[in-house]
Amino acid sequence: MDKAIVTLLLTVAGVIAAVAVMNAVYPAVTRSSSALSSASGNVDERIKTSVSVVQGLGELNSSGTFVDTNSNSLFDFFIWVKNVGDIRVSAIEESDVFFGQPGAAAAHTVKRVPHTSDAGGTYPQWSYAVENGTDWGPANTIKVTVAFNDGCPGACSKPAGTYYLRFITPNGVSAEHYFSQ
Repeated sequence: MDKAIVTLLLTVAGVIAAVAVMNAVYPAVTRSSSALSSASGNVDERIKTSVSVVQGLGELNSSGTFVDTNSNSLFDFFIWVKNVGDIRVSAIEESDVFFGQPGAAAAHTVKRVPHTSDAGGTYPQWSYAVENGTDWGPANTIKVTVAFNDGCPGACSKPAGTYYLRFITPNGVSAEHYFSQ
């Protein structure tokens, strides 16, 4: 065979092999790059997110008697959570709230409380309102209301003692707080 034809065939075969390798490798490189970019964005969002529980209190007066401060015939706890991070927290209703009285007694338990939209009319449940803005941006505070229907209306009450709250944003940043009633 002529040397020029062999060279041409080897060149064509080399180009075909290079295209085949690129078709196999390029999608994997693109997926890896996309995954790294997405992970980097998630880490950046978590680093810029920070919340702090400012205050917690229940509907009890100084003598430990129930006072329905918002006239909803439920026993409520009010917890203020401040956005001390650098970005807006969205989808607040997708946050997790763990609330209760820590301790060994059966009545003293901490459990996950569903948001009102997920509670299906059962109690306890939690809701929120932005206190000083239209969204939960940096330096804004939300008022989280954890509502109980135990004995309400009538003998609405919760035992005095220490209560615990853990608030976890949708991207996994959390804050916790103990307060006494």
